[in-house]
Amino acid sequence: MGDPLAGNTTPASRPRALAETVRRWQGRALLAWARILQRTVAGDRLRQQHVARRNRAIRAAAARGVTKTALARATGLSEATIGQALKGEATTD
Repeated sequence: MGDPLAGNTTPASRPRALAETVRRWQGRALLAWARILQRTVAGDRLRQQHVARRNRAIRAAAARGVTKTALARATGLSEATIGQALKGEATTD
């Protein structure tokens, strides 16, 4: 038998497995962060663009004779919100 204090000279696989586990968890954490950013930052931007397009369509319809009441009924928005959109003001919806 050899010297018991000499130690094992073969590389241990445990640190590599631990490194892979840590790497996988880092990947999952980064994926979660990307999802949060997509749903908040990009979601707000897309929503603002959608509202801007909707308001332009409302103004175009009103310019062609559609009444504020008809616009409110068709879109489900209040007449006050329709009025803001017609004036080109930011809407709170």
